Amino acid sequence: MQTLDWIMLGLFFLTLIVIGVITTWQVHRSKDYFVGGGKLPWWMGGISHHVGGYSAVIFTAWAMYAYRDGFSLYIWWALGFAVCCIVGAYLVAPRWAELRQKQNVQSPTEYLAMRYNVATQQVIVWSGVGLKLLDLAGKTIAMATILYGFAGVDLKWGILITGVVGLIYNTLGGFVASTRNDVFQFLVQLTGGILMFVFVLLALQNQHGVTYFTMWDKLDPHQFWFLRDECNLFFAIGFGLAIFFGCTGGNWGAGLRFLAAPTPRHATKSALLSGMLYLIWPLIIFAPMWAAPLLYPNLPQSEMNSVYTMLARDFLPTGLVGVILASMFAASISTIAGDCNAVSSVIARDIAPRFSTKVVDADGQTPMWFARTVAFVFTSATILIALYGDMFGGIVGLVVKWFSGLLGPISVPLVLGLLPQFDRCGPTAAISSVLVGIAAFFCMEFTHAPLSYSLFWPVISSLIVFFTFALLTPRNR
Repeated sequence: MQTLDWIMLGLFFLTLIVIGVITTWQVHRSKDYFVGGGKLPWWMGGISHHVGGYSAVIFTAWAMYAYRDGFSLYIWWALGFAVCCIVGAYLVAPRWAELRQKQNVQSPTEYLAMRYNVATQQVIVWSGVGLKLLDLAGKTIAMATILYGFAGVDLKWGILITGVVGLIYNTLGGFVASTRNDVFQFLVQLTGGILMFVFVLLALQNQHGVTYFTMWDKLDPHQFWFLRDECNLFFAIGFGLAIFFGCTGGNWGAGLRFLAAPTPRHATKSALLSGMLYLIWPLIIFAPMWAAPLLYPNLPQSEMNSVYTMLARDFLPTGLVGVILASMFAASISTIAGDCNAVSSVIARDIAPRFSTKVVDADGQTPMWFARTVAFVFTSATILIALYGDMFGGIVGLVVKWFSGLLGPISVPLVLGLLPQFDRCGPTAAISSVLVGIAAFFCMEFTHAPLSYSLFWPVISSLIVFFTFALLTPRNR
């Protein structure tokens, strides 16, 4: 990287911190800090929800899948997100906004104590907090890996840089700073993605005489298959269910965006906007990765994670490399900060009050000093785990296997509990579905089952248990 590239990256970081500092003056109560006072505009909520589905994992682990498996990535990832967002827009999203209006909740899991009981709530929140630690640590490692590929920055320093920038503005401004920065970061990501798209496809046309639409003829036929060996039907179903539960609220950062909507109609519009962006934007951002086998044929497995970095380094002029790197940071930091804010709300609203009533005042608000302390401590913990991420299998192990595999079981009673069709399912159904799903995941882990089984069987086991209770439990009038 040249001096101009570092200047571009520095300006990006400075803007994030400035937005966080300015927002601090507009946050007066925990309701503002955690859910933006319930005044999130639908378009900002949609962009924030969409950006929350991206991270540096897109440019590392997913880049490997794009290089190796081709268009199937769009089918089981982008199209999966789009369909789930559109279905969730009518089925689940408006219920979150309605929940905040009626019950004045400030976290995605606060309603569980009323819907089931306190024991159920605690099982889900403690499991979810541990899971988010692993997920966010994996995304931090992914960004550090990219920074190493661009500038040779040591992984540990890359983890600290990524984590600390998000830590500063998220701790200061909370939810409002996170969503405002999401919009800014989406614009940066849009700019960087389009630049990469243009320059890589120009190189492809100069070297091979093909365009975006004709390059598939020169790629191996399997590059256009919908499913592959590892990404088989079990993988697609398991990952698809994880996407559905994640984007409708099981991933607490997503649920918080709907919870902050002024009305149920606003929440529906936010989810629809996010779904439409998933239909269109991945066709641009994944295109260079799909073209990479023509530009870098026969890469070893160990180098596939770095293919996006290689493309940017080899085909972009000075100055634009910094923009691309900033766009990658934009994807990663927005996800990390948004999820850290959601988990902080869960810890402050649902865990801490069980130990001390002093952390909630007479008006049901969390003191601001405590809200910011929780955000600071949790974000710091994700940085610490990221420093030892190899213990959990690195990026793919943390994000694809552990997070996606365990997200479904923890989310089943959280999301389905919002729907009247499952009003027969009580605490026993909720706890049983979570524990059975987690047990299924560890059975797959200890038997060294394929990745597709680790995604499929845990969520299916939880759904079977929850649906069984819904069918067999007598209705309580």
